[in-house]
Amino acid sequence: MSRLVSTVLEFALAGIVAVAALATPALQKPVVTGLLVALVLGGMVGLYRRPFERFAGLRYLHRTQNPRRARRLQIGMVIAVAAGLGGLGLFFFARGRNRTVETVAILIVLACGLAVVLFFLLRLFSVFTTVSTMGVVLGVTSLIVVLAVTSGFQREFQEKVLALNAHLIVIPYGDVDVDSVEADEIETKLRDLPGVVRRAKFLFSAGEVMIGNIGANLKGIDLDQGADDLRRALIDGSVQDLAKPAHCAVAAATATATDDGGRVEAAGRIILGNELAHRLRLKIGDCVSIMVPFSNAGDAAPPSFLFKVVGRFQMGFNEYDTRLAYVSLADARKLASARQSVFGVELRFADPQQAIPMAKEVRRRLDGPYRVVDWQELNHNLFTALKMQKVIISLLLVLIILVAAFNIIASLTMIVLSKVREIAIMKSMGAPSAMLARLFLVAGTSVGGVGTVLGIACGLMVCGLAQLYGYPLDPKVYLIGRLPVDIAPREIVAVAAATLAICVLATLYPSLRASRMRAVDGLRYN
Repeated sequence: MSRLVSTVLEFALAGIVAVAALATPALQKPVVTGLLVALVLGGMVGLYRRPFERFAGLRYLHRTQNPRRARRLQIGMVIAVAAGLGGLGLFFFARGRNRTVETVAILIVLACGLAVVLFFLLRLFSVFTTVSTMGVVLGVTSLIVVLAVTSGFQREFQEKVLALNAHLIVIPYGDVDVDSVEADEIETKLRDLPGVVRRAKFLFSAGEVMIGNIGANLKGIDLDQGADDLRRALIDGSVQDLAKPAHCAVAAATATATDDGGRVEAAGRIILGNELAHRLRLKIGDCVSIMVPFSNAGDAAPPSFLFKVVGRFQMGFNEYDTRLAYVSLADARKLASARQSVFGVELRFADPQQAIPMAKEVRRRLDGPYRVVDWQELNHNLFTALKMQKVIISLLLVLIILVAAFNIIASLTMIVLSKVREIAIMKSMGAPSAMLARLFLVAGTSVGGVGTVLGIACGLMVCGLAQLYGYPLDPKVYLIGRLPVDIAPREIVAVAAATLAICVLATLYPSLRASRMRAVDGLRYN
């Protein structure tokens, strides 16, 4: 009995750790994943190592079928597999040609996959046990898909945010210029910081400026050290064009300097986000007026500057593509003279996660009136909302597995009631209560194990089909253009451990009921 208790405790501990890992993504570490695998494997070995309990428990779940019914199920499975492969072939044939046919093909594959699972379970278990197992399958599938999609959103947002934002930003308090002693002091003190692959100065508008008739933000970058990410996002133009002289036609806007050729010298060069350029109907070579509202100047009218468009970039992140533009540091200083901009030094690390603990080291080295902001703090609201959404949805979907666990309780209870005579015979032959409890625990764990494995397989299939299909999203609402999917093995391990633990704990009641049954009662009434 002590070994049985230790086995149940192993599954219970695995369930607690798994649910904690799903609720707290910070716990999804290799150590925690290894602990879950060890606990689940230990519990499974403790239950299945005895041949008699294993044989009898699996026998109670299996339903002896007549050859005709078995043949019908086999034919149905073959037809479902063939139809699924046909749907997959239809999808690849219509891919990129007809979106409606693609959608129909994906639905055929999903329906056939579900049919294959159903036919397989009917061949393996009785109808009532199949219903219980299907509940586990659907619960695990839902959980895997939701976790993959929410992880995909986190990954996409993180990649988009880090593509044009530094991993760590140092901002001095007060009015600090790009070429000031304080700016050089920051770079000197952080020169040999571990893991840093790039340091660059930048200027960022302290509020929106009017580019044409649209409010946006301007970022001034060092063309030698701080333009690598912008180069990767360019769809036309060149970063080096930001340093070249530019002229615009006189009719484009009013400027302070005019040459004899009927042109005016532009105040600067600018690279626009693709959606921003589209909304302004601008292309490379066009000029646009930039107005600086709430400037430091005492004039009644805000100052206006003429900039020539020399490039466009596209990050696939709607917030940046529609509300961000880049200029050189020299041109940004012209705007800063009209309105104070935020100066800082941005650091990029080989691993973005390294920037978070390294923020303390940066504060220690600077030891002054500086603000140090990592990429998570810079986008705190976005990532906090994503984490909370993922946790809440995951915990709600665990309820589906709990519902399936109640089906397992009902299924095993019916088995116990139908096997009263067999239980009484084994009791009269000297079978201990722990043996009978293990016997029905094996049955319940088998249902949970088969349902978990099939659920993970179905979940991975759905995720793979979602990646192939590329479900479109509205960038204005979701900020990205297609449904992202990111499968994390650690989350799959946590889901499997939580599901098995719930199924084992749900099996305790009918197992204990069978073990406490008296032999005389079973023989008397049967």
